[in-house]
Amino acid sequence: MHGGAIIGYVALSSAQIEREFLSKAHRRNKPDPVPVTLLGQLAVDRSYHHQGHARSLLFYALTTALRISRDIGSFGVITHPIDDQVRSFYARWGFQDLPYDPKRAMIARMIDLEKSGF
Repeated sequence: MHGGAIIGYVALSSAQIEREFLSKAHRRNKPDPVPVTLLGQLAVDRSYHHQGHARSLLFYALTTALRISRDIGSFGVITHPIDDQVRSFYARWGFQDLPYDPKRAMIARMIDLEKSGF
């Protein structure tokens, strides 16, 4: 909220992906399907773009997902970027393409989030 107005939001939920969507190096000893956290939506009102609000919401989402994954197993956080600009935003924060996902999802693995200090 900014002065009482809602300027953005983020939505997290439990999800799953097919093990075959992961790179071959990350498939070993994983269940099928693989439990993940879905970052379903992250949006900021256009009049508040480029002020760091999306970064703050993403930080909140990733720290929340990591904290919860300690109690409820989750391999990583996935998202489905709507365009290349959004895809590059997530890539700057460590998200990588799921190599074999036909929907072109991106993932940030929990182990990588822990190593980066989230």
